[in-house]
Amino acid sequence: MSTVTKEADTQAEPLAVSTSEDLLKHARARRLAALKAAEGLWKDRPDIPKDGVKAQDLLRSEWQ
Repeated sequence: MSTVTKEADTQAEPLAVSTSEDLLKHARARRLAALKAAEGLWKDRPDIPKDGVKAQDLLRSEWQ
């Protein structure tokens, strides 16, 4: 992270400037945290097939 000085009336105050790489890392970390929180959300439900393809087919059959 780089710093830039902001010149006010008589003071120079350092400001933190995020690079696009820092912003990308932050977005990836937030996305990973959300995925980790949702992991295994439906694992104990007996009404949903354990096989992902079968579960998708079941959901899509409701649309037809």
